Amino acid sequence: MAQQQNNNPGFFDPKTLIAVGAVALIYFGWQTYLGKKYPDYNKPKPAQTQTADTAATPGATTTATSSSGSTIESKSETVTPVQEQSFSFSNDKVSFQISNHGMGLKNYTVNNYEDKSGGKIKLGGADNDGLYSMRLTGADKSLVFNLTEKAPGSYVGVAQVGGMTVTRELSFDAAKSSFTNTISISQPSEEIKKGFSILIPESIHDKGSHSFFMPSYDHQDFFVSHSDDKHETVNFSNSKENVTKDMPNTQLISVSSQYFAAAAMDKSDIIPEVKLTANIEKKTAQAEMVYKPVQLKEQMKFESLFYAGPKSIDMLKAVDPEMAHIIDFGFFGFIARPLLYVMKAFHTVVGNWGVAIILLTLAVRFVVLPFNIMSAKSMKAMQKVQPIIAGLREKYKDDAMRLNTEMMAVMKQHGANPMSGCLPMLLQIPIFFALYRVIGSSIELYNSPFILWITDLSAHDKFYVLPVSMAVFMYIQQKITPSTMDPTQAKIMQFMPLVFSIFMLQLPAGLTLYMVVSTLFGIVQQYLIMRDPTAKPAIKVVKAK
Repeated sequence: MAQQQNNNPGFFDPKTLIAVGAVALIYFGWQTYLGKKYPDYNKPKPAQTQTADTAATPGATTTATSSSGSTIESKSETVTPVQEQSFSFSNDKVSFQISNHGMGLKNYTVNNYEDKSGGKIKLGGADNDGLYSMRLTGADKSLVFNLTEKAPGSYVGVAQVGGMTVTRELSFDAAKSSFTNTISISQPSEEIKKGFSILIPESIHDKGSHSFFMPSYDHQDFFVSHSDDKHETVNFSNSKENVTKDMPNTQLISVSSQYFAAAAMDKSDIIPEVKLTANIEKKTAQAEMVYKPVQLKEQMKFESLFYAGPKSIDMLKAVDPEMAHIIDFGFFGFIARPLLYVMKAFHTVVGNWGVAIILLTLAVRFVVLPFNIMSAKSMKAMQKVQPIIAGLREKYKDDAMRLNTEMMAVMKQHGANPMSGCLPMLLQIPIFFALYRVIGSSIELYNSPFILWITDLSAHDKFYVLPVSMAVFMYIQQKITPSTMDPTQAKIMQFMPLVFSIFMLQLPAGLTLYMVVSTLFGIVQQYLIMRDPTAKPAIKVVKAK
């Protein structure tokens, strides 16, 4: 049988290979052309998410992707793009724009204050959805609302997340410069158990000085008030590392600078958590009030108060008495607050905050004057008995018990008590730190002039007259004050006026004014005590044998 000839060409036939190569060349050439002409042609199209990019209108099926990745469908809704909506508000105190993206407040400006360069005070940072924007936990963007303006400063937004409806009402109280915030959730889904957040973003400002010897008084911090009435302050402006901190059971949070703050206070049945973050490299900080409802109801309601503006104790108390705690007076706040009201009372009389500081300083010095006089007289007596004590040390150097007995007898006879100088010091330390906080943190002194070259009591003395005066007065006070120190210690103490003066160069002029007046008062007090005509020279005790 003849062998059958195979006329079908094989795959590796030259003509076949040429055809395959031509097709591949044309295909890849076409793909390259499309890639250059349409750069996004081959990129995957993102899934539409109702919470960020779409809004629902009745009529057809809506498909949305939840934060967990599951798909939610609703046959009574249709997806239509949501354009960004915003409304503007302005009065003599504040101005802002409210966006439907989270119903956050953008370009929030404090109109009745200026910064040190003459610009407006802005709160909330930039490049975000604004102050008090609302975001579902796990979402990259804020919740998008259909926003309407009921009246200037009063807004209502509605967002649909699957079958869940979120309604948010935000109303501005012009008299208090505060906001009431109400969030209502109807037919909540399991997704809401993960929580939602109210955000307070802020930019980290550059400090005026980083020098150890000339530190800047400016600072930025988080303030957190817990439901058990405990308060905590986290300074992020001085931090060299990023800050990440979670805190449960929180009633009040704020992001503050030295004189201004943005705060949120919970008024709901569900106690929120707080998440604090600060990125030092990106110069951004954010406080986040997180609500995580455990039990779901058909209708859920969350209420809170917002305040963004100057840290005025009167304005904060008008919003809510608890909100006044965002002014950090430190450990001696119970002393600082009365002193602040005394200073404000002086201002109502004299009309000048610099004069009010002087009067407050004098009032404090007169209060502690009896203790200072007692201390000064005792130190003067100690100085007089030093020669006698030196003789006793030499005479009884081998008998410590006899030496102590003789020394006590000498000091008792002349009214010298080495411990008497401690009591006035213990009394003045808390008052000093309280005054330091009051004068250094009072918005009332912000951009307030005193006299001549001192045009802002919250800024440093630009000609350094007060720090230099402080050094001179402190040196004079040292020279006229009796001392029991040895010569080496006395020489070291002579440099203290210079050191104090250097540290005061960048302090607010109001603080420096307080220290100068207090030191000058001390000089006059010491001079009058040294001229006391009733003082008698020390005499040696002679014991009968």
